[in-house]
Amino acid sequence: MKKILPVIALFLGVLTVQSQSDFALKSDVPSHVYALPKTGLCFEIEVETITEKPGIFYLYSQRYLATNEVIMEEKISSSITDIKVSILTAPDMDRQFTIEYLPKSPAAFGVAVNEQGILCGVNVPAVSTGKKCEMKANVPIKNEQQLSYQDLLPLTQEHMMAGSAAKMAEGAAKQIYTIRESRLNLLTGEVDHMPEGEALKIILQELDAKEKKLSELFIGSVEKEISKYTITLFPEEALSEEVFFRLSAKRGIISKEDLSGEPYYISITPETIGKKVENTKSKSKKSEKVGLYTVLPATTTVTISDGVNTLFQRDVAMPQFGELIPLPESLVLTPNIKISIDPQSGRLLKIEK
Repeated sequence: MKKILPVIALFLGVLTVQSQSDFALKSDVPSHVYALPKTGLCFEIEVETITEKPGIFYLYSQRYLATNEVIMEEKISSSITDIKVSILTAPDMDRQFTIEYLPKSPAAFGVAVNEQGILCGVNVPAVSTGKKCEMKANVPIKNEQQLSYQDLLPLTQEHMMAGSAAKMAEGAAKQIYTIRESRLNLLTGEVDHMPEGEALKIILQELDAKEKKLSELFIGSVEKEISKYTITLFPEEALSEEVFFRLSAKRGIISKEDLSGEPYYISITPETIGKKVENTKSKSKKSEKVGLYTVLPATTTVTISDGVNTLFQRDVAMPQFGELIPLPESLVLTPNIKISIDPQSGRLLKIEK
């Protein structure tokens, strides 16, 4: 007779499945514990923050640049630009079951569970439930920093000695027009030593950048910042327009308890699964023992909104809202039976003999 490893021996015998309310292990009976899965959601939320700042010479924009389209005061606003979700899997502690091992039973089977203790099937390899949700640090992606007006204004002695904002604004405006004239001369070829190819391209880019910086001293600047936040949720019940998080113009995504931000709402809506119709003829018959439990996961609609507009919506199969499906003991104890169960949804995949 072939030797059987002690670990495999734990899987031999008749199944006696207990409910999670009575799932304590007996000290004198070898047992095996498995759990059914539950689904979690890992949200990655991208927030764009726009900071508008007035230029130090905005009062002189009409006089020197002939424009009134200027930023008059500093303003910060944030908006959600993207929401992505990853599906996570964890053992459902409310759906744990034990299998008691009776050594004298002639039947033999191997229950497969993965590293999380989630049921994968009978006489099949254990399957991992996939990636975990990585908490990403909030590292803002900023535009290049603004230069100070002292760095941008190599003013002449006339402007420096005047000491007035109006005179300095005049000097900045003259530099803008000088840059525009230089660019026009390069484009029309009216220069003594005409650069070519890459050199011309670099010079034009530098002139454009310098004009933009000088113009911001009059019309103001707009700085954009992209931040990413990670929020993980394992739904335990249906939700309807519950506050999920809040968005602050200055601090980005904050806790839902912090009332300084605007609320964003989440809804978790599982499909309604009809109740089983009881068969009156089967009442007189003694019901067969349960071998293993699987799950019929419920299709669940996940929605995130700002109260008016829907920002995210997706259907996800969630086993924690689904119906328990029992497999009879006689099926599970069939010699050489192979039962495959999806460890992410708890759904029965196939049965092979």
